[in-house]
Amino acid sequence: MPDYLNYILIAAAAYGLGSLNGSLMTSRFFWRDDIRGHGSGSAGATNVLRTYGVGWTVAVSLWDMGKGVLAVWLARWLIPAVRGGPELNGRTLGYAVLLAGFCAILGHSFPLFFKFRGGKGVFTSLGVFLAWDWRVALLALSVFLIVVLLTRYVSLGSVCAGTTLPFLGLLFGTEWGRAWITIGTYAAVALLLIFLHRANIKRLISGTENKLSRGKKMP
Repeated sequence: MPDYLNYILIAAAAYGLGSLNGSLMTSRFFWRDDIRGHGSGSAGATNVLRTYGVGWTVAVSLWDMGKGVLAVWLARWLIPAVRGGPELNGRTLGYAVLLAGFCAILGHSFPLFFKFRGGKGVFTSLGVFLAWDWRVALLALSVFLIVVLLTRYVSLGSVCAGTTLPFLGLLFGTEWGRAWITIGTYAAVALLLIFLHRANIKRLISGTENKLSRGKKMP
């Protein structure tokens, strides 16, 4: 199979996996509800916390992070399998893995099954980078936690963590493939996270952004 068909297959599979948005599935199948009708209107973990409580937030976060990990593992397994063996040009495999991770994040944020209105991709991004390079994931997570602990703004923590990604890519180099492809993908994820938080950024500037708080479970 030509390489471009491999990439299309990987991109479609990862996007479909990413579209299984944990917040939306939880609200629809367990609460007969739509999380996008509450709070910030986002289908993300923070809105789940404010709407349904801590327990559901943990479950949703693990699900969304897990599908990011799975997308990367899927690419690592599927491309060699399609090509007929484990021996594969590292550059080709690296491109496929990065593509899978990015498409999983896109699927979460613009889910095929939920009218393309999803979450902001933070936990799915964390899962992708945990599977790709755990050092990048843990350092970005540390930035997120420090900012949230100091300010109680989840959105600010997410944006700050996202903006560190290209620099972390420069710091640690690449696992596979050319450096500019890896760093470019890191930068694309960072820009996507900033774009998805654009409304939050406006509220942060105007001083109207909500701080982190534990929500009440719906009756």
